[in-house]
Parts: sequence; C-alpha cells; structure tokens
Amino acid sequence: MPTTLTIPTPGPLAALLRRAHQYRAAGEWPAAMALYRRCLNDNPQSLDTLHNLALCLYATGQHADAAALCRRVLGSRADFWQSAMVLGQALQALQQLPEADQAYQTVLRWRPDHPEALLNRAHLAMNTFGDPELAKRLVDPLWTHPQHRHEAELTTLMASLYDRDESALELNQRIVEFSRQHLRLPDWPHQPRATRTASHFKQHRPRVGIMSPLLCVGPVYFLTVAGWRKVARGSDIVVFQRGERHDWATADLRALSTEWHDVADLDAMALAQAIHHADLDVFYDLGGWMDPIGLTALSVKPARLQYKWVGGQSVTTGLDSFDGWIGDTAQSPRRLQHLYTEPLLLVPGSYAEYTPPSYLPAPAPRKSKEPVVFANPAKLSRQFLHHLATLPGQKVFVHKQYQYPQVRERIERVLPASSVQYICPASHREALEAVNQHQTMIDTFPYSSGLTAREAQAMGTRVVGHGAGTLFCERHTAALAAPVPARRPRAAISP
Repeated sequence: MPTTLTIPTPGPLAALLRRAHQYRAAGEWPAAMALYRRCLNDNPQSLDTLHNLALCLYATGQHADAAALCRRVLGSRADFWQSAMVLGQALQALQQLPEADQAYQTVLRWRPDHPEALLNRAHLAMNTFGDPELAKRLVDPLWTHPQHRHEAELTTLMASLYDRDESALELNQRIVEFSRQHLRLPDWPHQPRATRTASHFKQHRPRVGIMSPLLCVGPVYFLTVAGWRKVARGSDIVVFQRGERHDWATADLRALSTEWHDVADLDAMALAQAIHHADLDVFYDLGGWMDPIGLTALSVKPARLQYKWVGGQSVTTGLDSFDGWIGDTAQSPRRLQHLYTEPLLLVPGSYAEYTPPSYLPAPAPRKSKEPVVFANPAKLSRQFLHHLATLPGQKVFVHKQYQYPQVRERIERVLPASSVQYICPASHREALEAVNQHQTMIDTFPYSSGLTAREAQAMGTRVVGHGAGTLFCERHTAALAAPVPARRPRAAISP
C-alpha cells in the first residue's frame, strides 16, 4: 500500500478529515473518498487532502486519476515525497515505466533509504530496463534492514541468475539456503493427504491443479498447453491464476479447465488453504521463482503430489515438498541431481512440447546474414555483451524493452552504437516476423534462451550458442545450439 500521510488540520474541517482518515485506514475507500472530496470543496489547496484522495483512488484502481492528483501535489511542493511514491506506483500500474522510475528517484532524493522506492526501482531495473547489476546496487542498503533484508537477498539472487561473478554452484547453494530460511510456511494445521488408490479413479476423474502468474501469451502457455490438452481428456483441470494478465491464451487455458480460481491477492497461508481445499491429486507449479509466495504456499505440500514444471524454472526451488522436477537428459541430466532438492524426472526427448501460435510465420525465403538477439535485455550479461563485441558486423536486437534509453545505454557501453540496431515490436506476432528475417539467432548466457530459441528454430532461424552451463536456466538450448568460436558464428546443429 502506498505511503499515507495525516497532517493535523485546525478549524471545522478537522473532524471531517479525522473521519476520512479513519475510513481510509480501515480500507473503506468510497466512504473516505466522499469525505475527502467534501473537504476539498472548502479547501481545494489542501495538499494533505489531495494526497490522501490520490491514495484512495490508487487503492480502487483509478490509477490515472491518482497520478493526476499526485502531480498536482508535487507541483506545489516538490519535497512532498509521499505523493511521489503514490505517483510511482500509479504510473507503474499504468505501464508508464520510465516515468514511474523517475517518481521513485524523486522519493529517494528526499528519503535515500526508503525501502519500497528502492525495491520498486530494483524491480524496474531488472525486469524492464534489463540491468541486473543496478538492481543489486539499489537493494544493497536494505541488507541491514530487518524488515526488508529477505527482499534484498531475493532480488540479489534472482539478478545473479542473469549476471554474476560467483560460480553457478555457489549461487545455487545460496538459493537453497534462502529457500530453507524464507520459503517455509509455519503452523500448517493439516496433515499431508494420502495418495488415492486405483479403485478411486475407476469412479472419479483425477483432479489436476496448475498455478502460475503468467497464464497468458508466453512461455508457460506455448510450452505446456499441448500437455494440458491431453490431460483434459481424462482429468479435471483446476487452475489457480496468480496473475492479472488476460489474453487469448488465458481464454484458451480457461476453456480447458474445470475450475478456475483467481488467487493473485492471496498470501501464502490463504493460498495453501485454497489449494488444500481443492483436494487435488496432482499439482503442477508453473510459477517457480516468478512467484515466491506461491512457492511458500507449496512448502507445506497442500496437494497429494506436487511437481515443478515450466515457468520460473530457472533453478531449484530449494523445497523438499516436491515429488519431482520435470526435465530431460539435455536440460537437467542426472549427473546434476546434486543441484536440485527435487527428484529429477527426465522426460524422453524434450521436457516441454512447443505449440506455435496460429500466426507463426513460415520461414522467410530470404534471410539476412546479420545475427539477431531475441531476448529480454536482462539476459544480456556483461560477459555476453563482451562476447558480442568480438563478433564482426551488425547485431540486431529484438524485444519491446529495447525502446528504453536505459537499455540501449547499457548495450552501447560495450558495443558501438553504429554496430547495433533495435527492433521494438508492438506484439508477439511482430516480434516473430522480425526474427524470421534473420539466418542466425545468437543465444544469451549464462541465462540462455528458452521459448525464443524454439520459436526461432520453428521459423528456420538457426540458434548458435556459447556452450551449456549447469543451472537449469543455463541449459535451455543445450539440445538446440552448438558452441560457436568468437568471430566466426556458424549454424546450430539440429536437435
């Protein structure tokens, strides 16, 4: 919740404001807004009232109106950092991300150690502007903060998957230790449910649960929907939707489900209770490290059998409540079992089946020899950028996030601006059409390409890599791409 502010107000408005603040504190937003508006009729310049009305508007999803009021407050008092905080959160909800980052910077000018502003800037740095190193620096002051240390540690660990100096083994151990310390739900009142016998399923269809914050156009959909279509023929699919994005892929998954539960706002205990109440035979987590609250809920094993599959599957969960980690011999070979707290279940062939969208273009008859990088900019590690600098010629970067100056500046600190081209597609279809124009896609490292590599190959674009690592996220193209010597890129070996 954004920062609240209460300033004592003398005169006849004091009682009215006190009542408004009471409603606001209780989360009774419509009542609070009605009283704040009455106060503004008598005192339209009250910054306290404007700020608190903006906070209520934000809480009720009226983000544009909240942002407008915050700007009005800041126009009168530049040091009113509380309104800058609400402004940043409203702009982030509106997907005006560079402007949101500027608002958080305003907060930090007046309150350099403000935890929420630091964490929100770190989130934007890593997930929007593709700068894991900046994300680590931003949360560094919070390592000594008793309430936010674990968030700083989690941010640092996730950023280190993209760009780090430590070894993969050291990072993996730190993640396991974090999980043991922070992803455990205490005081769980239920005993684990016993698995059902074969006789039960002669009369009842199995109940199969899935959960993810990204049940929409993206890797979770394209790499798992073929499996869910098969499962739906003989089982009831119970979906726990942890996200708020809804598109045609969401609708497709919803049509396959028997039950659909929107649980984005639940805390870990309430989520675990909801999963336990659903009385599931098998549960597939498709959120992983994208959803630490979800992992915390699963730490108590609320379903009979639990498996980790596609989605935030970058590295072991560190939990001992999973019955298996679904991989394959290239992605997670048995020799790497020591990196996983989950038993490795190796699927013959590939651990995931790619289902292309209807708009996947046919391979272009003529393709450019300029290599393409089709990746979230967070995957452009320092090592990867320096590797690109050893390769001759132009490089083309494709992703909507390359529109941001912060992303380009980071790239151009290593590569000359004259040697790079940016394509910022407005849709998934446009991104595929852009990649289809190139003969070769260069795989990122240490965090390798996942869905994007499969999409490239489906369009006849060859994927070339720098060699598979050890962590799961470092091996996405282990069976797709061949190592390439610097300065001489060549075609990938077909799987």
